[in-house]
Amino acid sequence: MKIGIFYTTIHESTKKSCETLASKTNADIRLIPIENAKSECILKYNFIILAGSAINGKVQNKLKLYISQNLKNLKEKPLGLVLNCEDDVDRFNKTFTEEIVNSSKIKSNFGYELNPDEGNYIEKRKINKLISQYKKNNRELPSLNHDEINKFADYINTMIEKRID
Repeated sequence: MKIGIFYTTIHESTKKSCETLASKTNADIRLIPIENAKSECILKYNFIILAGSAINGKVQNKLKLYISQNLKNLKEKPLGLVLNCEDDVDRFNKTFTEEIVNSSKIKSNFGYELNPDEGNYIEKRKINKLISQYKKNNRELPSLNHDEINKFADYINTMIEKRID
C-alpha cells in the first residue's frame, strides 16, 4: 500500500511526528511537504494523510489552499487527518472544513513540542518565552503524544492487513 503524507510545519514538530508515524507502519509511506505537492500526486497513493500544525486554532494557509484545490480527488481517497497542537476536543472542526472532517477515516492530534533551536530569531524568542512561562508555572513542557501516533500506526497496519483501499 502506498501512503502519501502531505504536511505543513512551522517548527518541524509535524514533520517529526509524521516521520515517527512512518517508522511504525508496514506501508510504503512518502512524506511530502505541501509546498512540493502537486495535484496529480494524490492519484499515486492508496491512502492520503493531511497533516499540519494548528497555531492559535488555525492550520497553515498552504494546507487549506491545497485541500480546496484538490477537494474532489481527496474525497475519493481514504483519508486521515493529523494535527500537531494543544488539546482541544473540537480542534478538527475548527481547523478543517466539515466536508474533509466527515470524509476522513481517522483523525488524531499528535501533540506538539517547543524547540528553542528552530525558527527565525523572533520565533526563537517567542518559544523561549513560552518555555519560561511553563517552567515558572511548574507545568510540564508540551511533547509529542506517542500513544496517539501508535494508535494511528495501528490503524494503518490493520488497514493493510485487511487490504482495505
